[in-house]
Amino acid sequence: MIKLCKFESTDISKLLEWIPDARFLLQWAGPKYIFPLNRDQLMMELDGTKGHQPSHFMFKSIYTADKKTVGHIELMAVDYNKRTARLGRVLIGPNEMRSKGYGNQMIHDALKFGFEILNLNEIDLGVFDFNSSAIKCYQKIGFRKYEIRQNARKIQ
Repeated sequence: MIKLCKFESTDISKLLEWIPDARFLLQWAGPKYIFPLNRDQLMMELDGTKGHQPSHFMFKSIYTADKKTVGHIELMAVDYNKRTARLGRVLIGPNEMRSKGYGNQMIHDALKFGFEILNLNEIDLGVFDFNSSAIKCYQKIGFRKYEIRQNARKIQ
């Protein structure tokens, strides 16, 4: 069982441990960050989570059995007028914790936060076509393809 909690600056070092190379960083976060990902980049993003109606929410996922951080997820581009957001940067960090359903639970909890707490009407996401495990996870939860962009990003 896992639980979503607010991501804090003290969580940055754990997240940095999970990003091994530039290819992984691009797959996980898109073009927002530059490899090597560092504290300064994440602190700038964390600044966007502050204020009365932040456009960005960052969460860590805690494994309740031992209270260790095992995941990360974000709701981004929150538009309170249109009542929309984008789900992204979904990651179960430790390899041994993957393929256990924790990603599904983490996504479900983030969607619940978006729809029930923020009162959003729509949450979308983007995923590379080669990330088959993520696509299966998203489809299992109920996401459907509605737009395909050819050559959206070049991965070296």
